[in-house]
Amino acid sequence: MQQQIHNDSNSPTETQYPRSSAAWYAVGILVLAYTSSMIDRVIISYLVGPIKATFRINDSQMSLLMGIAFTLFYSVLGVPAGRLADRLNRRSFAAVGITLWSLATAYCGLAASYVQLFIGRVAVGFGEATLSPAAYSLIADYFPPKKRTTAMSVYSMGISIGNGTAVMLAGSIAGFAAGAGMMNLPVLGDIHAWQLIFFMVGLPGLAVAALMLTVREPKRLGVDSHNSATTLSDFFQHVKRHKMAVFCHVVGFGMFSIFNQGVGFWFPEFFVRTFAWKKADIGVWQGSTSIIMGTLGLWVGSRLAKYFFERGKSDANMRVMLIAAAGLLPFAVIMPFMPSGNLAAPFFIATGFFGFMPYGAAPAAIQQLFPNQMRGQAGALYLLTINILGGSLGPNIVAALTDYVYGNPLLLKYSIATVALGSLSLAVCLYSFGLKHFRASVEAT
Repeated sequence: MQQQIHNDSNSPTETQYPRSSAAWYAVGILVLAYTSSMIDRVIISYLVGPIKATFRINDSQMSLLMGIAFTLFYSVLGVPAGRLADRLNRRSFAAVGITLWSLATAYCGLAASYVQLFIGRVAVGFGEATLSPAAYSLIADYFPPKKRTTAMSVYSMGISIGNGTAVMLAGSIAGFAAGAGMMNLPVLGDIHAWQLIFFMVGLPGLAVAALMLTVREPKRLGVDSHNSATTLSDFFQHVKRHKMAVFCHVVGFGMFSIFNQGVGFWFPEFFVRTFAWKKADIGVWQGSTSIIMGTLGLWVGSRLAKYFFERGKSDANMRVMLIAAAGLLPFAVIMPFMPSGNLAAPFFIATGFFGFMPYGAAPAAIQQLFPNQMRGQAGALYLLTINILGGSLGPNIVAALTDYVYGNPLLLKYSIATVALGSLSLAVCLYSFGLKHFRASVEAT
């Protein structure tokens, strides 16, 4: 099996890839889908106050809705989703997932209890698990390797654009959600204002699902009748052969994500509790920062990877990940201790730049370590690790430190600084140690 996987006789030439116009159209629709998923994913972080008041829950219970309810199921279900993406029509598979998470987000607007809202968040995670494994595999068959990091970076702009749009939207309506109380709507009857927001952000995703069906499914390049099918055993044997490179990559990015995803959920509350900022102001400021600096960070990351690749560095993507973590660390640790919001803001802007920088390089790097017929599963493994660590554990670690160690909601800044120091330091160590293993595995593959 190893000889079949590593056989270069089937390596595609650049002329075998689809036309550039078709490839970038597909990326454009995937960015739109990713943007929709990010809006549905993070909108809840701006509704903390009204939801806590409605269901009378604490920060730790709220963090379960933001973290485990969504991310655990999103991550675990990504594994079978990755295997399906390696076998089914990826375009149609993604369209089904978009439809599911859009309807699930709208269902959250019907939640009459904490348990029902938890179930709704689980369903959102279930639907969103389909997108990235399919997208990573599609992009790898649309673009040759030297252009792939740029395409992955553009796709990952859905994170910065979606997150920025979500917080700008949520910031502008947070006051409405908190102050409007109950509303009476046709068919739905009496609902809280915050429930209406889930309908507003969820249902437009159905149009995105329809657009996804206009994307052409590309041919799976580099796969022939002898190596087109793999078993889970084949996949894990490949992981075992390259265990150090895979471990340092995915666990390192998991540590990076503990700060980026876990702490990121608490940034709005941090500025409210520490500096008494209004959520409407936070939304506009944080959203514009995410869109501008996040997009800039992704672009710089893709240019850095291109620079290293052109100089013969096979570990170019991993180098970008290391630079991003090392650059993020000091700004993330110092920011919470600034004496005013105006002084903290520049540090937050820097965290946006470095925080988004590796989101094109990281998925491109994991694709370097696996053959075509395993790319969906490789993407799922990557997402499983970073989201369990970052999305599931991250928000809960911050909340647990606030509730049970520092014991005061106003000391959220200490929780943020503690998590930033620990997680980003580990990321830097793992990336540094993993560079040589990554180079060896890429050369072997």
